[in-house]
Amino acid sequence: MANQSEEIKNRLDIVELVSEYIRLKQAGTNSWKALCPFHNEKTPSFVVSKDKQIFHCFGCSEGGDIFTFVQKMEGMDFPEALRLLAQKAGVKLVAQDPKLASQKNKILDICQEASRFWSENLKPESAKKINEYLINDRQLNKETTEEFKLGYAHDSWGNMFNHLKSKGFNEQEIFLAGLTVKKERGQGFYDRFRGRLMFPINDAHGSPVGFSARALKTDEKGGKYINTPQTLVYNKSLVIYNLDKAKEYIKKNDYAIVVEGQMDVLAAWQAGTKNVIAASGTAFTLDQLKLLKRYTKNIKIAFDTDVAGESAAKRGIALALSEDLNVKIIVLPDGKDPDDVIKADKKVWEEANKNAKSIMDYYFDQTLDRINLGNVEGKKEAAKILLPIINKISNKIEQTHWLQKLSSLLNVTESILRESLPKSEPEKSPEKTEATVQVTKSRNTMLLEQVLAMVLKYPINLPYLIDNLEPEIFIDDSLNDLYKKLIIYYTEDIDNNIDNFDYQEFHNKLKADSLDVIADKLVLLAEKDFFDFDSEIIRDELIKATKFCKENHYNFQLKEIEGQIKTAENKGESEEVKKLIEQFNQVIAQLNVLE
Repeated sequence: MANQSEEIKNRLDIVELVSEYIRLKQAGTNSWKALCPFHNEKTPSFVVSKDKQIFHCFGCSEGGDIFTFVQKMEGMDFPEALRLLAQKAGVKLVAQDPKLASQKNKILDICQEASRFWSENLKPESAKKINEYLINDRQLNKETTEEFKLGYAHDSWGNMFNHLKSKGFNEQEIFLAGLTVKKERGQGFYDRFRGRLMFPINDAHGSPVGFSARALKTDEKGGKYINTPQTLVYNKSLVIYNLDKAKEYIKKNDYAIVVEGQMDVLAAWQAGTKNVIAASGTAFTLDQLKLLKRYTKNIKIAFDTDVAGESAAKRGIALALSEDLNVKIIVLPDGKDPDDVIKADKKVWEEANKNAKSIMDYYFDQTLDRINLGNVEGKKEAAKILLPIINKISNKIEQTHWLQKLSSLLNVTESILRESLPKSEPEKSPEKTEATVQVTKSRNTMLLEQVLAMVLKYPINLPYLIDNLEPEIFIDDSLNDLYKKLIIYYTEDIDNNIDNFDYQEFHNKLKADSLDVIADKLVLLAEKDFFDFDSEIIRDELIKATKFCKENHYNFQLKEIEGQIKTAENKGESEEVKKLIEQFNQVIAQLNVLE
């Protein structure tokens, strides 16, 4: 398993991986910085090292490699992260560890096989009518159908169930994947999806986690669409349809187009609009918005309903505004949905996208079209509709802009409108956690960390440090142990030849004593604080820091000795006083040498 994880790490670049989740800014030849995704902060303290393939946050102390990052971001355990990253790296896992057969991974395997099986069902001659429906009625070409892995579930009570059992999955695992239903009478299960067009729903990484199934019969009792129920891997409020394919285009265009259904996505994608995704119904959840914010802060909504009148849509939009997202509305002619518009005239869709209105302009236009502002009742009604929406805008400058516009329209002072804003409940003070509370370090410890960070990042300075800084000055046990390991590596392993210094080789020697994590953290500290320093400045900084460390250490010793002298004097121990005064003078002499 260790060999497989190392192979995955060698094939993947941590900078590219982390960039899929957060916006990184280069801060040196081999380091990148960002606002930490694991705690709230205003200045970047999250650092990623390209050459070391590690990350560390100097605000909350989270750190590690690609596996640690994915586990933390996705809430996964190691086997799940291993599976996900193996897929990215193109590494076929050999199940050497029983943990790999975790319940979640089994369900993912089942969903993968189900998607493949249903997709294969569209190819035979027996699926001719379904393909004619896709081509003639939905105007979807073969390339789109195959790219989205559309499939067909036979109108059978046990077709999928029996197939998955033949692949070695047991009935309980198939049930937990949401693909079967327990029989009401007697024992056993039957297929949940029968006689339907199947849309695989992928997570952000492209793995199928659930399915949406469209009825092909007009008299279908189960509803036009039925979906996978919530499972260990599928939660509707956490998944965005087509995000796996669209995310790169969303980042490139810096906006996402949100449509209502899967068919709208397929039509837009086929027409060349690649930054398109679908919400579940008409409402975004907070988790979906946070997921989307990894790629952009700008969204355009193209629903086939009156957005301003849909309470579910308004809740989602209000959440987007509270998350400081920029929201626009794509207004389509005659209340049509994107699929219909694109099939009729692709240029109309492109023009509507180009002329999308800001959400607030849309709400103002919709409200003013319906309400007469010539009387007091109309003004009250307009304020009743628009003030709660304005109140959701988190950016105070933008909020003030719309209050001023409403003030002008209603001929009511801004202060009156501001007083009329709905009162929100006072926020509770967030509880302090280990992730948000920083441990205050002594100045000396921080300086010693910087010293070691500089020589680990720039090992050419190691001989100077060994000659000028004694190990006993490192009063922190872990830093002391690390420094001693450095001295041994330099003097014994590479025989005082700094040209042979190999960080990875040294790093491997630290693992037995669990010092490798500390070393990685210090290297990132150097990349964070000294990324734009040249070799001469680094040398000067090291000399100054070494001097400060020694001064702090000696001054600390003097204070300790002074306290001991007072104690000995109070006890009348004259000989002990003489010894302590001699020690005091020796430390003074060492301090004087530094002057």
